[in-house]
Amino acid sequence: MAKILGIGNAILDVILTTAHYPREDEELRASERQFQVGGNVCNSLYVLSQLGHDTTIATTIASDDASKQLLNGLKARQIQTEHTQRFIQGQTPTSYVILNQENGSRTITHFRDLPELSFDFFAKIEIEEYDWLHFEGRNLEHLPGMMNIAKTFLTHQPISLEVEKARDGIEQLFPQANLLIFSHHYAGQKGYKDATSLLKDIKTQAPNSHLVCAWGKDGAWFCPAGGNISHQSIHEIPQTIDTLGAGDTFNAALIDALIQKQDLATAVDTASKLAARKCQQFGFDNLLTEIKEKQPLANVNQVNNSKVLIVPCADLPHSVILIKHEDQVKAYQNNCPHQDVPLNEAYKVDVNPFEKTMKCSVHDAFFSIEDGVCIEGPCINDELEIVAIEIDDKGDIYLA
Repeated sequence: MAKILGIGNAILDVILTTAHYPREDEELRASERQFQVGGNVCNSLYVLSQLGHDTTIATTIASDDASKQLLNGLKARQIQTEHTQRFIQGQTPTSYVILNQENGSRTITHFRDLPELSFDFFAKIEIEEYDWLHFEGRNLEHLPGMMNIAKTFLTHQPISLEVEKARDGIEQLFPQANLLIFSHHYAGQKGYKDATSLLKDIKTQAPNSHLVCAWGKDGAWFCPAGGNISHQSIHEIPQTIDTLGAGDTFNAALIDALIQKQDLATAVDTASKLAARKCQQFGFDNLLTEIKEKQPLANVNQVNNSKVLIVPCADLPHSVILIKHEDQVKAYQNNCPHQDVPLNEAYKVDVNPFEKTMKCSVHDAFFSIEDGVCIEGPCINDELEIVAIEIDDKGDIYLA
């Protein structure tokens, strides 16, 4: 286990899950709202803590109510907060994230009204106590002094710098870091069309640094200090659920692998695997557990408009009713709200394709196929519970 100090911003993320990305002027209802700790360094430290390391953040905190939520979130993630610089004025930085269920993409709007960590505050931290320092490549007013102190006073501890965006003067800091991690956004802002050309130029500026550049679905390129540029393909996954924080997960796994003395090629492969693992779930919790392969409920070819298909589902308290309404597949839990019994408890579920209804076999409650609302019978206006589903390119139907 290593002691790792991360220097960067702590942010409160407000995540809205939507069925699709909203069109301009569209009024769209989110299916879920979550509050969680965010910010690149916070996410990376949380992953590192799951990987067994002792993590601490150096950041700034406001004095509003949201800051308490943020601090509690950091502590819940096992991130120590003794090096937080508090400001009376200003508000907790917030990111508003739209998470698109169609493809797992995330669109982020940031709000920040808080100073960043000062050089004077950082200078009082006993950085020699830590085994690794990881900096966000921002706060260029104070970052050069911080990295200069780190380079001057640390004897063997590595320093990593995440370069996510182009900022004036950041290139001057490259020789100060043992590990430079670039995003493809930075490369594009600097006019590079591929990672190879970026790393080729960076090699001349920082010949003694490990260089890594992740390029989304194209994989990652890397160059060991004094070595040659190589490529690592992404690890394919069956379905993308949530890409938010995949890059932060990659950075954390990369640092962990290098702490364990893996060579850079192996470390990048390890990092790519964990980043792919992250994309298969919401959030960062339990990243080291295995994901069970999802099994389809059925295929669309088994579903029609004239009768229901009832399939078992171990992840729900009841089996699932599948039926077509026009050109859509509708899914409901097989549980009549009248007496909490399956709709097919006494007999099959009768379907009227003209009235577009399904009838419970126990007490003749009629439910609309379109929305599951009882339109006639003993539980009128009650509803069958909708089951969220998704259908892949092969027509296989899965729980969403």
